[in-house]
Amino acid sequence: MSTLAARPPRLNLRPPSGDRPFTAWAKVTAGAAFLLLFAGGMVTSTGSGLSVPDWPLSFGTLAPPMIGGVFFEHGHRLIAGAVAIMTLILAVLARRPGVPAAARKTAFLALGGVLIQALLGGLTVLMKLPPAVSISHACLGQGVFCLLLAAAVLSVPGTVFGPGYSRVFRFSALGFCAAYLQLALGALVRHTGQGLGWHMLWACSVVVLAALAGFTAWRTRSRALRGPALLLAAAVPLQLGLGLFALLMRADSTLIIGFKASAAWRTAHLSGGALTLAAFLLLALKSRRTAAAA
Repeated sequence: MSTLAARPPRLNLRPPSGDRPFTAWAKVTAGAAFLLLFAGGMVTSTGSGLSVPDWPLSFGTLAPPMIGGVFFEHGHRLIAGAVAIMTLILAVLARRPGVPAAARKTAFLALGGVLIQALLGGLTVLMKLPPAVSISHACLGQGVFCLLLAAAVLSVPGTVFGPGYSRVFRFSALGFCAAYLQLALGALVRHTGQGLGWHMLWACSVVVLAALAGFTAWRTRSRALRGPALLLAAAVPLQLGLGLFALLMRADSTLIIGFKASAAWRTAHLSGGALTLAAFLLLALKSRRTAAAA
């Protein structure tokens, strides 16, 4: 009998090869979704939500005069359309054989989220800004951004997921949930003027979980976790500072600042929340990958 026949079959333990075009496009699309969050925040901050009374067209056209609140509302719609097309392309790329199953499913979920988000955006206009719909629209926008970011991370070539650094993952996952709830409370404040006390109080839990997640990640001495940990360490203080400044603008009527400048500062606070959410998500996902790949 040949010695070759007696050898046990070799197991294929190589990590998935990934698909670099998909990964690159997912990163670009996530960046565009972050820009969309800022554009949407400017619509709310400037009170431009009903500057365009019809939907999906704007005054019956695709190119209305970009003046006043129309600039913010129609500009937001243009960016939303671009993100929708980019997400559709991402879903098409997800069918390529090198894309991991987890990244493929996440891309499809992001596409579904974009479609629902567009519907909610239309309802906010047609129903004259009902708070429940507006808050849902704001929260889902953050969710779509996170799905696109997750698709990029899950599709990185050579990625292997396993138990990873379990303590880092637990703190990061809890922090992600806390930050998402904090964003929802912020949306409640922005769209109804209520819940500011809860929003400020819940910020404490986000700070504590960020400190635990960042410190635990840093103690692992893993290079892959240092980047997200540093991002989290920078994003949380920045977000607190922007929140305090937004509170000062709300409370101090003698503060002299232009209307558009104050709107930009309030929207920067919203964007800082998205950045904090992204940092928790990156740390959670990469903490499940690093130890298994080491």
